[in-house]
Amino acid sequence: MKQELRKVVKGYVESQELNSDQLHSLTKLINTHGEKNNQNKLVKFRVIAAVIVVSIALGLFWGYGINTQANVSQSIAEEVAHNHLKMKPMEVSSTSLSDVRRYFNKLDFSLSQSKFVANTSLQLIGGRYCSILGETAAQLRMTDEATGNMQIIYQAPYDQELFRELPSLEKGQDPVRHYVNGISVDVWVEKGILFARSFN
Repeated sequence: MKQELRKVVKGYVESQELNSDQLHSLTKLINTHGEKNNQNKLVKFRVIAAVIVVSIALGLFWGYGINTQANVSQSIAEEVAHNHLKMKPMEVSSTSLSDVRRYFNKLDFSLSQSKFVANTSLQLIGGRYCSILGETAAQLRMTDEATGNMQIIYQAPYDQELFRELPSLEKGQDPVRHYVNGISVDVWVEKGILFARSFN
């Protein structure tokens, strides 16, 4: 994505040339007001044009860098919260992770247990296929034995180009939490897998 953005900015900068009318006007200006004076004007024109182009490029890169993680994790949270509220029927019912793993044979990764939720009172009850930002994902339904509330754990292969930089448990980072329509959503990366957890 960053390479594509650089190509766009580079292409834009390289495309900033004077057309024949602009060149004719500039030549006329030089001939009318004297070579030295207009060389200064030409230099100023080029400097101003360069400053504008660089400012646009820096603005794009700065905005891109600041907003990427927040925007992507927010988009993930919105899709996850929507799935949580919609609560489509389960496609597989089992309290055994190995049984549920066997069902999710269309995934190109193996379902994993996250350290982030390993020491909770969650009990697996089943799951279904879903997607996160267009990537095929597993939706694992859990009940909290302490409260009886439903929690859903989502797992998808972590594609850094698609999901950008997200908090990683291996790097000692905490999941990012979003609140969408009364649903809490945690998003993180662990063992090369994108995880999300929704609950209310």
